[in-house]
Amino acid sequence: MTFIEIRGRVNERGELEFDPPHDLPVGEVRIIIEALDPAAEAADEALWDEQFAKSQHVLDMLVEEVRAEEEQGLIQDFDPDKDIL
Repeated sequence: MTFIEIRGRVNERGELEFDPPHDLPVGEVRIIIEALDPAAEAADEALWDEQFAKSQHVLDMLVEEVRAEEEQGLIQDFDPDKDIL
């Protein structure tokens, strides 16, 4: 499945306006309309930024843990053809 994003807006009459895309592949399509709330989007982005800023110490701790394991020879290369997650 290939996703094709088409952006548009709803005008004052409640009608969807968008520029039709060009060079679409032949075949059936599924259209999903998602209403975007700019205030909610901004709040979500701010929350993510805050959470990432607060988690930097956790990332630093994990890096140190992996470095210690590497120094002890506990790290093995991952082979996606042989190793199972």
